[in-house]
Amino acid sequence: SRRGTSSHQYNPAVILAQRDTTENAGDCYGMLFVYSGNFSCEAEKDQINQTRLLMGLSDELFSYPLAAGETFTVPEVIMSYSADGFSQLSHQYHTCISEHVCRSSFAHEVRPVLINSWEAAYFDFTGDTIVDLAKEAASLGIDMVVMDDGWFGKRDDDNSSLGDWFVNEKKLGGTLSELIDRVHAQGVKFGIWIEPEMVNEDSNLYREHPDWAIRIPGKLPVRSRNQLLLDFSRKEVRDNIFDQICAVFDQGKIDYVKWDMNRSMADVYAGNLAYDYVLGVYDFMERLVTRYPDILLEGCSGGGGRFDAGMLYYSPQIWCSDNTDAINRTRIQYGTSFFYPVSSMGAHVSAVPNHQTGRVTSLKTRGITAMAGTFGYELNPAILSDEEKEEIREQIKTFKKYEMLINEGTYWRLTSPFDDEVAAWMSVSKAKDRALVSVVRLYAEANAAACYVKLKGLEPDAVYIEENTGMQYTGAALMNAGIPLPFATKEYEAYQFSFIRLDEAGKLYDEIKKVCTNLKSSEAGGTDSASDNRLVISIYGGSGSGKTTIAAALQQYFLKDNTACYVLTGDNYPHRIPMRNDEERLNVYNESGEEGLRGYLGTPKEIDFDRINKELSEFKAGKDIIEIKHMGREDGDISYDETDFTGIKVLILEWTHGGSEYLKGVDIPVFLESSPEETKARRIKRGRDENAASPFICRVVELEQEKLDLQSKNARIVVGKDGKVYEQ
Repeated sequence: SRRGTSSHQYNPAVILAQRDTTENAGDCYGMLFVYSGNFSCEAEKDQINQTRLLMGLSDELFSYPLAAGETFTVPEVIMSYSADGFSQLSHQYHTCISEHVCRSSFAHEVRPVLINSWEAAYFDFTGDTIVDLAKEAASLGIDMVVMDDGWFGKRDDDNSSLGDWFVNEKKLGGTLSELIDRVHAQGVKFGIWIEPEMVNEDSNLYREHPDWAIRIPGKLPVRSRNQLLLDFSRKEVRDNIFDQICAVFDQGKIDYVKWDMNRSMADVYAGNLAYDYVLGVYDFMERLVTRYPDILLEGCSGGGGRFDAGMLYYSPQIWCSDNTDAINRTRIQYGTSFFYPVSSMGAHVSAVPNHQTGRVTSLKTRGITAMAGTFGYELNPAILSDEEKEEIREQIKTFKKYEMLINEGTYWRLTSPFDDEVAAWMSVSKAKDRALVSVVRLYAEANAAACYVKLKGLEPDAVYIEENTGMQYTGAALMNAGIPLPFATKEYEAYQFSFIRLDEAGKLYDEIKKVCTNLKSSEAGGTDSASDNRLVISIYGGSGSGKTTIAAALQQYFLKDNTACYVLTGDNYPHRIPMRNDEERLNVYNESGEEGLRGYLGTPKEIDFDRINKELSEFKAGKDIIEIKHMGREDGDISYDETDFTGIKVLILEWTHGGSEYLKGVDIPVFLESSPEETKARRIKRGRDENAASPFICRVVELEQEKLDLQSKNARIVVGKDGKVYEQ
């Protein structure tokens, strides 16, 4: 870069790698310059095949003679090496930056979800506009409103007033203090935009101090965005702007500042200017964050034109790019992730058609893409439909649910948006017990083959459940086979998958193995019959206890150890289809009252114990072909199928009353603790019963819990609500 900043064109971050290096394998060396100005990186391979990589200050436009006794401090380069590919190198840089470069108190804290006024109103706003935006933000669950460019001097376009940092009270309809109070009264925080390094020629500051702008005497200056750079290498210039900015910030509780820089340096009049300018910016920022330690400072330079480790020392996040198009952003954020952590990347949901590209993508796709960053909005919510507003509310809830996982977890690139049909990435918690996977389709094809996304960073032997579908997978399956994406119905679809490691299932499996060892020891000296080789496990508890989830995960653990396992569900053993259970219970209640209902629930009057006991007996006796009762969801949807149990060693029975005294042939009863409240919530969420929240159903749940409390005493193993697993 010779632009005075680290630049949009090339970032001061370079990887030297073997030609065959991939994300997961191969040697690679990284260099990251901790500096925000001109730089040079050179790679040279000589005649004897030695490779040299150099990074540091650029020789161009640079001359810094030293007198006797003077010193010059060379900026640092953070160097790192990985023998395991790009992913490991990125993780090392992410950790280094998060732990040792970013020093802001916000580095590891929850950041506010914000909405910026720029794409909502540009220069055309008043104080009422900002307050209305705050009202809309509060109704959507957004934490903060940011007043962007246009609040100072006489600035209604980009031709004037940079350098005149006083509030345009006529435009705002009052003082800044009053506006801040009005915004805070809506229940949201207040942020503000500044561009302190710049000056317009149409400004009081320039008219008083034209020599403060960087220009070569006797020549017309190079203008960009109708503005010039102030000479921040000069202390008197910095002091003047600092005093102006502080006078503004002292007017009220400002929670966030966006520091922008919208043009590059030109008209360099001395060899030391570019370097001293950067040090001047650092001096200004140091004074600012010291005086206002509670302000969240976000860097910006026309987007990511000064996205570097030097700026991250002062601002824990930087606006990644002014290009907010979701599809373009998948590539921008992918490239940025090679060195910089997700928590440092400013990323927002913007309006469509996108203001930069004209592309239209769904709100879901825009949201999922922006969740790979600090997250916020660049649009006018007042013109959104009610459906879109509700989608934003849910989007924000989703982000806040996973925010710390995204920002503090280990970030993995799963595909390359430059080469693959999808952009995919994921964050995995340090404990590897949670993971969030995000996928954006980059194009759609007719009759496309199924697309699988392979995950990374999980525990191979653990079992994970996908929160939205309830599907369960081993970590090895997710990483080696991957998850199949839904077939695309339109271009630019996006998906999120949330995985939770089933720790209780793993603990339960270990406890079952211990119990099995004890069972074998107690039976030592007996005959080696078929029943000795077959095990029946009953998993029981309330509807909200997770029986189905635990049973399916437990099956995965047995299969992983090459033990064939079959799961039977208790829904197959009422005398009628499950959809009619509550109808019959109501009939019993109407005929016999509560005592009659108590004597009905979980007894042979409700459950076909004879059939299930027969099936368990045949299984324990070593029979391979067993007739199993299957029940559907519609009246009369009952069938009897001959099921082959050849080679099956473990039969898991999961249902509510699996600890009943009427049930025979269970070797290891496992009780899952739950409460009536959890059961009610589970039934309502599933929506299986028309009257899941009715007073009658709630009473049924309470009576079932009474029976479960008694049946819990029959358990050999208990899984507590706190996740602890113990033998009883």
